[in-house]
Amino acid sequence: MKFFTRNLFGISSFLIMVIMSLMLYPGLPDDLPAGFSMAGELLRTQSKDVVAPLTPGIFLGILLITNVVIGISPQRFTMPNSKRAMDTILGGIGVQCCFLHFALLMNGGDFDFFVRYFSYGMALFLVIVGNVWGKTERNFILGLRLPWTITSEANWRATHRFGGRLCVVSGALLLISNSLLANLWLTITLLSLPLLIPVIYSYTYYAKYERDAQAKEEAGQF
Repeated sequence: MKFFTRNLFGISSFLIMVIMSLMLYPGLPDDLPAGFSMAGELLRTQSKDVVAPLTPGIFLGILLITNVVIGISPQRFTMPNSKRAMDTILGGIGVQCCFLHFALLMNGGDFDFFVRYFSYGMALFLVIVGNVWGKTERNFILGLRLPWTITSEANWRATHRFGGRLCVVSGALLLISNSLLANLWLTITLLSLPLLIPVIYSYTYYAKYERDAQAKEEAGQF
C-alpha cells in the first residue's frame, strides 16, 4: 500500500498508457513503424502485439527498479525527505513515456508526427522534473551522480537547484519551438543543455568552494 501512495503520479502515468493501448489497439494496423533514421526514413516495423505493451512495460520496470534500489541503498541515501520529489520525477518520466507511447502507436510512418509528440513529452518532462530537481537528496539512482555531488551534500544541492532551473527554461523553450516547428536536433540540443551545463557547474562549485578545504583536511591527517 505504501508503494502505491508514494508513487501515485507514476502509477497514474502507467495506467494512462495501459488504457491508451487498450483503446487504440483494435484500430491499429498489424505492423507499426518502430524505427526511424535521423533523416526521417522508416527503418523497420514491428507487430502491434509488441509495440502496444512495450512502453508501459519499460516504464513499469523503471518504477519498480528505482524504488527497490533506493530502498536497499545505504541509510544516508534512501531519500527519506524526498518521497514526493521522487514521485514527481518518476511521474515526469511517465508523462514523457505517455507521449512517446502515443507517438509510437499513432505516427503511421510520419516522422514529423513522431518527433512532435516525442518532443512535447520531453518538454513536459523537463518542466515537471525541473520544479523538484533541487529538492532531491543524494542517492545512487536519480540525479547527477558525479564525484563532487555524491561526496558533498552542499554541491549536490547547489548543482541540482541550478540544473532544475535550466530544465524548466529548456522545457519551456522546447514547448514553444515544438509548437512552431518540430525539429529533432533542436529537441536533442535543448535536452542536452540541462545535463551538460550542470556538470561544468558542479566541478566549478567544487573548485571554488571545496577543493582547497578538502586538501587542507587531507594534509592535516598526515
